[in-house]
Amino acid sequence: MRRAGLLLALLLFAMTWMPGAASAAPLPLRVELNGVRIYFPDEQPFADKAQRVQVPVRFVSEALGADVGWTGATKTVTVKLDDNVITLVLGQKEYDTNGQKQQMDTAAHRVGGRTFVPLRFVSEALGAYVKWDSKVRTVYISMTPFESENSQKEPDQNKVVEENIYGFIVKRNTGSHLDIDKGLGLEGYGILQFLIIFPDIIRGADYEMQVQEVEEILSQKVEKETVQAVINYIRKKTTSEPELPMKTFTDKNYEIMVGADINSPIDVTVFEK
Repeated sequence: MRRAGLLLALLLFAMTWMPGAASAAPLPLRVELNGVRIYFPDEQPFADKAQRVQVPVRFVSEALGADVGWTGATKTVTVKLDDNVITLVLGQKEYDTNGQKQQMDTAAHRVGGRTFVPLRFVSEALGAYVKWDSKVRTVYISMTPFESENSQKEPDQNKVVEENIYGFIVKRNTGSHLDIDKGLGLEGYGILQFLIIFPDIIRGADYEMQVQEVEEILSQKVEKETVQAVINYIRKKTTSEPELPMKTFTDKNYEIMVGADINSPIDVTVFEK
């Protein structure tokens, strides 16, 4: 009986630690404007109780070319783009667009010193178009209408495509699942970002292949010693579970920040000095 009990305990322990027994951590929410990712330096986008994506209003509005105003006494945020003026009050579902009262199913919030607004309502009120892709947890914003789903050609997922990003030649659709994003190239923003994704986050992701691809891309323009230090640090995290504290590596032309939260991909962001 004791032996049977021991075997049962070992079985339960093994099931607890089997890959996939726990739900995989979701990918971070992303926002892209006209094909370029918007980066948030501190507070990050989140989905609220109404399942609306909330974003720090200043970064998205300024990326759209809008002006943002804040009145602390009334907790009011104003966003202006050309002839469009939107006014929201923290905690209230009613908002004003060009003098017309509108209603939404959520409200603006104040989080960590940043004012967050529902992305879709504000973007569309400014004349932009918004599309959500749940598969990659990304909100796409465009100043022109998106093509209809029926008119879009199905991309060839097996064809490797090369792209020049600020002088770095990157390859997409290699099968590794390395996530590559072009940065804004502005002061304080990265020019290139990688997400090294683990198999328990996306099935089929090849950790080793992704690390090799990052090394090959960085080696094109970054000094060899710095690249090697970055890769050595990346290899300290071989599964999604542990945290990898954020660390910065530099050479004479670039700064590279590497880090990862618990149960998250590894973020590698390249900044130009």
